Amino acid sequence: MSAVEVSTEAPVSLPVADLESDGLLGSFAEGPRLVGTQCDSCGRTMLGARVVCSRCVGTDVTRVALPTRGVLYSFTRLHVGTGGVRVLGYVDLAGDVRTLADLREDDGPIQPGAVVELRIDGDDWYFAATDDATAEEAR
Repeated sequence: MSAVEVSTEAPVSLPVADLESDGLLGSFAEGPRLVGTQCDSCGRTMLGARVVCSRCVGTDVTRVALPTRGVLYSFTRLHVGTGGVRVLGYVDLAGDVRTLADLREDDGPIQPGAVVELRIDGDDWYFAATDDATAEEAR
């Protein structure tokens, strides 16, 4: 009888690279915006320039400009040593897109449900509260 070698190693699944780049700001006809990707197969909209859909894994996708207004879902204030306070929050944009973003409280304290607007400062971007729209318009 000959001995048969049996492998006990689990098969390895390699990750699929789904982003074209790490940069989230892009130039569009409307001006600078956050870059999004919309799947032509299932309709899902995602943050970032993706090469595959995160829902259906389809590769038929289109680069789109994301809206500049959204609704603040939740936030936290991080006290960073002597650097002060950094405010981070989840912002819901139209198309069922949620992003974690820096927030600025230039016009006073913010709260969940506030309408926020994208602001760009050089290569940095953040959201700040705005009184120009209602939450329904921002969704």
